[in-house]
Amino acid sequence: MKIGLIGAQNSHSKNFCDIINKNHTWDDVIISYIYGADDSEQAKRLCEEFNLTECSGEDEVIEKSDAVVITYRKGSAHYQAVIKAIKAGKPVFNDKPFVTNIKEAEEIIALAKERGVLLSGGSGLKSLPEIAEIKESITAGSTVLISYAADIASEYDGYWFYGIHAVELCVELCGLDFISVQAFNNNGVMITNVLYADKLCVIATAPQSGNLTISVSNPNDGNIICRTVPMNFHSVGPSELVNMVKTGNPPRDYAYYLKSVELMSRIIETAGI
Repeated sequence: MKIGLIGAQNSHSKNFCDIINKNHTWDDVIISYIYGADDSEQAKRLCEEFNLTECSGEDEVIEKSDAVVITYRKGSAHYQAVIKAIKAGKPVFNDKPFVTNIKEAEEIIALAKERGVLLSGGSGLKSLPEIAEIKESITAGSTVLISYAADIASEYDGYWFYGIHAVELCVELCGLDFISVQAFNNNGVMITNVLYADKLCVIATAPQSGNLTISVSNPNDGNIICRTVPMNFHSVGPSELVNMVKTGNPPRDYAYYLKSVELMSRIIETAGI
């Protein structure tokens, strides 16, 4: 299987190359092509280090590849490339942020379902093994606190660039069926209350935050679980893409991506950022 990269600036593009080409994780999978106009110098470095062929545009990468990875830092740049890949029938890993517009998310998912094209992506943090363990501790009445880094003033579409990590974790841990959203911006520190019928998720982000910390408070037994989650995400995206293509099964229901984009959109609208 030959994989094509669209986007070079994001460190995830090199990460995919490290896991797949450098580590030879799968004998029959290789990253062969790249289009990296977002950082042409980095694209050339990746070509030299990992023996990639630089393509003239997104269309050429999609045409030559068996599957496509989109890693533009700006989620607002993802839509066009994803739609092209789906129309070409190529499985897609659409890196975070999935997109920055709910209408675009709806169109992508509808087209993927209509064409029967495999689709995955978003933040890799939601698939860390510690997240599944933490999820098991959440019960009715739980309050979940997610603390991580994000900068509302990022040049890469603001809060979308890193805030999406915590937002996707909220949806992964607590579910798709959130009821209401209250978000507050205090000089760049964002506090968001995401209310569910039987639980509350609080998302706290700040530019200077370091570790990903998640705590779960359960009123029934009085226990509070607090975990600092190691950032061992490097193989998550490549593994999800390859396993999806090999098995024919996407790692999660497509509604997950739609609800994550919806939640982020509501946070940004409510906080006025």
